[in-house]
Amino acid sequence: MTTYAEALDYIYDLTKYGIKLGLKNISYLLSFLGEPHKKLKIIHVSGTNGKGSTCSLISSILQSDGYKVGLYTSPHLVDFTERIKINNKSIDREKVCELLERIKPFIKKVANAPSYGQPTFFEVITSMAFLYFFEEQVDFLVLEVGLGGRLDATNVCEPLISVITHIDYDHMDKLGNGLEEIAREKGGIIKPEGIVISTNQYEEAYNEIKKIADEKNSLIYSTGKEISYKVVKSDINGVIFDLKGIYHNYKNLHTPLLGRHQADNAATAITATEALKIRGVNISEKAIRAGLEKVKWTGRLEIIQNNPTLILDGAHNPSGIRIVWQALKEIFTYHRLILVLAIFAEKDYKKMIQILAPNADLIITTKTMSPRAALPRIIAKEAAKYIEQNKIIVTENIPQAINCALSNSKKDDLICITGSLYTVGEAKRYFDIN
Repeated sequence: MTTYAEALDYIYDLTKYGIKLGLKNISYLLSFLGEPHKKLKIIHVSGTNGKGSTCSLISSILQSDGYKVGLYTSPHLVDFTERIKINNKSIDREKVCELLERIKPFIKKVANAPSYGQPTFFEVITSMAFLYFFEEQVDFLVLEVGLGGRLDATNVCEPLISVITHIDYDHMDKLGNGLEEIAREKGGIIKPEGIVISTNQYEEAYNEIKKIADEKNSLIYSTGKEISYKVVKSDINGVIFDLKGIYHNYKNLHTPLLGRHQADNAATAITATEALKIRGVNISEKAIRAGLEKVKWTGRLEIIQNNPTLILDGAHNPSGIRIVWQALKEIFTYHRLILVLAIFAEKDYKKMIQILAPNADLIITTKTMSPRAALPRIIAKEAAKYIEQNKIIVTENIPQAINCALSNSKKDDLICITGSLYTVGEAKRYFDIN
């Protein structure tokens, strides 16, 4: 039997085959495994920002109604097993090894079959997840898209509900440059005669989603259109909001997730669970309220210590960074803002820095261990357009950057570590939390 470390080596070695968008390989691989994805009740979630929070909210609501719920998300923050969970519990490491051993011969078969190719990292782990959730007989699977939607490996499924969170600019090299193009890719998860729940979208993104839904004869519910909500309060304890849903009006709903944008994600999650009624599943208001209260989703405006307050956020594109800045202004009071920034080179880091840097009193630039990381001196050079050079410190890695932030801070300061989910993952490893 392979060890967990060997299993991970094998899985990560597959990243050398890159990202191949398309459903041909994974469909063939799943055919050897008995097509487990066709035997699951799935809520499929696509979008640019807010996918993970929305998935965890849906999962929490369904669990609160007594269901056994699978949750598939990516990337992980600290350990690979976080990607595959049932009722908040990560898959066992031994199970990862066992599933991989069973799938390996079929990975070879697909790789060697004429007109197919080597299954990629994401295709293999998605297949493992489908098999695991089927064998564990989950009542529902909340399934997060990896990248895009239409050609993403998760899109082999036939979901009960398709959810599209806020669409914005990201991964333009693969999804297209305009919001319409990106929306067309994300909207590719909409199935014939389906049910689509969309969060508040830019007009051009909404129009594209609506067009796809109409073409496929699918029902659509969208916040800002059929569904509306109003934020009552957004503070350090989370968000309180009212919601006018598909069937019910809810007063004073509360989630501990920070930032008023979480009301948007929560409204979308509630609408998705309400829409299950069309599929014959009635979720109670009690479960909806309890699910919102009990939700856990780390690495998003997550406070990990006080005096000085230190928060982690995985924002990795300009719209995510804008949300972080709005939340910092609204929720926190502090003397100085100290930023620790580590961003991937292929991201729109110039725009991200432009949003955050002018508001900082000290910026510490650094990089993750990923080969995709932008060099700290390049981030520093960009930051110098907005703040004085003597307020920028360049460091080599995340631990060094955190030490530097802590030694340069006083009790009433706010330290924000952001730039990517990988940045958050390495910071969590530094503090040894997950």
